[in-house]
Amino acid sequence: MYFNDDKIIGICGAAWGDEGKGKFTDVFADEAHIIARAQGGCNAGHTVIVGDMKLKLHQVPSGIIYPDKLNVIGNGVVLDPRVLVENEIKNLTAQGISTDNLKISGDAHIIMPWHRIIDRAREWRLAKNKIGTTARGIGPAYADKANRCGIRMNDLYDKKVLTEKIRVIAKEKEALLFGAWKLPVETFAEWMNMTDQLDGLWLKDGKFNVQTIADSYSDWTAKLKNYVTDTKKLINSAIKKNKKILLEGAQGLLLDIDHGTYPFVTSSNCSAGGFATGLGIPPQSIDRIYNILSAYTTRVGAGPFPTELGSEEEISSENGNNKMSFDQSAQLAKTAQDDYTVGKVIRHIAGEFGTTTGRPRRTGWFDAVACSLAAKINGPDVIITKLDVLDVMPKIKICTAYEYTGPETWYNGKTIKSGDKFTAFPTDARILKYCRAAEFIEFEGWNSNITSAEIYDELPTLAKKYLAGIEETTGCNIKLVSVGPKRSQTIIK
Repeated sequence: MYFNDDKIIGICGAAWGDEGKGKFTDVFADEAHIIARAQGGCNAGHTVIVGDMKLKLHQVPSGIIYPDKLNVIGNGVVLDPRVLVENEIKNLTAQGISTDNLKISGDAHIIMPWHRIIDRAREWRLAKNKIGTTARGIGPAYADKANRCGIRMNDLYDKKVLTEKIRVIAKEKEALLFGAWKLPVETFAEWMNMTDQLDGLWLKDGKFNVQTIADSYSDWTAKLKNYVTDTKKLINSAIKKNKKILLEGAQGLLLDIDHGTYPFVTSSNCSAGGFATGLGIPPQSIDRIYNILSAYTTRVGAGPFPTELGSEEEISSENGNNKMSFDQSAQLAKTAQDDYTVGKVIRHIAGEFGTTTGRPRRTGWFDAVACSLAAKINGPDVIITKLDVLDVMPKIKICTAYEYTGPETWYNGKTIKSGDKFTAFPTDARILKYCRAAEFIEFEGWNSNITSAEIYDELPTLAKKYLAGIEETTGCNIKLVSVGPKRSQTIIK
């Protein structure tokens, strides 16, 4: 139904993440033989709804709910074995879901204690200029991978080799944290112990406990030994046998290390190109890439966001434990006048609070300037999610141009001055932070419940007009539309 003649399909977020990839990974996984993750780590929260059960996953592919399908964590993922063993596998088992169908690349790099500590310390040092990471060690782990001093999954099964690697690397990280960065040992250790008790065991008086770290990681990875294999060989063998393979992307294109709003990005390739390197498969073997875009735009953490409704400071008091009901949100939508209130309505109806962190997501109008980048880099095919969230909105907007309001500067071969318009997305945060949403197309809201629509023609005319506006302003081709969180609430265009 969804794969048709395609054998390998990739799903990529096309904005700043949280676009609704989890649902469509689940929808496509029903027809796939293998579901594979190629990048990211435990920062990449995704939610899968199965009946009345809601699964919150991070490193494990969404297809784990299907016992007859292989789920692969590829070489491009940075893996936290503690989170995998003590949280994900434990929680899945408690819900009656087997993980016997999980495979992990022996070449996957491992998140070590110093990665999380450095992540937090760097944000602490940057203060107001912080990137807004999830503090889970993702960036530092990828940095060590690039610096050729990382620890990989296969290293964890030779205790002697592991202990020596930890000893050498730990000295380097101690010199960085307490030498070059001059972090106050006692203050920093106390803060670290408050945030993570195990870090208090691993790091004391400015020294990493090499043996404790080696023992802890050996204990966790002993429980993962049966999962570890040569995943590149496994997937390429499946390709030769014409198996259907679903490539599950994490985060989104605008967080891509090469194509995103640098430096407010993640540390891996979230674009379609990341599948080939992160799984070790030929690029030409991928038949189709679907960009996932929600019907409005969201962003978590720091970084420029031109179409933002309200500000990051205004939403800071909100949290996922104190959400407005749908009726409260719908009533507020009728009287909302300011941007923050409009954004709050969207956030609370959609439950836009981070899977991994619980942080409120910043919400904004659909940004055609930003989202058109996906059609250029990942290809034109798009799935629109969360259209039903806009059911109660009286007016809906699409941003089609930015205005630059900053000082004169140079960008991509030309001088940029205040008042200049951007219709192509500037990926440099230095430029983007001075860009404001300047031109919009405004649409009348359809003011009706679309969650029961089963075919495209059952959507209100005004909803179809809005979808046509997205296609026209981004250069994309909408293939599927989501009108609710359930698998069945999916419309083929």
